[in-house]
Amino acid sequence: MATYQEVTWKVPTELQDFVVSVLIDLGADGVQQGEQKLTIYEDQSKEGWQERVQAYQIGLRLLEEQGLAVQSKPVVNEAMSSTTFENEWKNYYHASRVTNRFTVVPKWEEYQPEQASEQLIVMDPDQAFGTGTHPTTALMLQALETVVRGGEKTIDVGTGSGVLAVAAKYLGVGELLATDIDAAAVQTAEENLALNPVAKDVQVVASDLMQDVPTDFINTGIDLVLANILADVILPLIPQVRQVIKKGGLFLVSGIYDDVEEEIEQALQDAGFAIEQKMQSATWHAFICRLPEDVTA
Repeated sequence: MATYQEVTWKVPTELQDFVVSVLIDLGADGVQQGEQKLTIYEDQSKEGWQERVQAYQIGLRLLEEQGLAVQSKPVVNEAMSSTTFENEWKNYYHASRVTNRFTVVPKWEEYQPEQASEQLIVMDPDQAFGTGTHPTTALMLQALETVVRGGEKTIDVGTGSGVLAVAAKYLGVGELLATDIDAAAVQTAEENLALNPVAKDVQVVASDLMQDVPTDFINTGIDLVLANILADVILPLIPQVRQVIKKGGLFLVSGIYDDVEEEIEQALQDAGFAIEQKMQSATWHAFICRLPEDVTA
């Protein structure tokens, strides 16, 4: 039976988005937001989990020393069984209407759509990031609704739970390839995609960003690339996307917080992308970018 370390800090609601971005940068896969608190669950079977917990505490202590109203000492720091862990997540997650069109529903919850146009994305989440409840994912869902016209050949980089891949298929994209970093992540995505019949033809591959994407998928060019990922890997991803995207193609990118927004915007422009729309939710940002038809090679 797996064991998880539950670590909880007191963090005022108005500071939570910023502190989440700090914790994600320090290695957290996901952060559960609650009333005046943030919680991370570290899988003790994963190498380096103790060092990551120490890094989180050091990061929060630096924020505390800078005068932010956070407490670096955890109010909870204890082990829990996988059974307890799973029940914690089930108690935390409920159906969430993320956009006018999409509602994310945990697989264990019975939910009846409130409107005929409401489409359900069924997920079995094991972390907060990527389930549709985090602002970066919600921004990407809104961006997808804005740009998809139907039939686009699409890559979802760092698919996570697969929520964006499901939404993209609902909206009518064509062939869709999803990537994630390792075989375990791929399995999680495949299990979630299987809960949503609309995504039955989505292929998921293990790839570090786009390095291992099959050449037969990209050799005719890509119409649409999605990336809701950590800010520190967006920069190396940009030139990879530039190599495969068609002229006139779209690059939707999220996971960007205030401190790095200008740097990423500049990197996108330097690579030849035109930023058509900027989107924001609290301290988080997303860009809708297009590679112009007249861009030079």
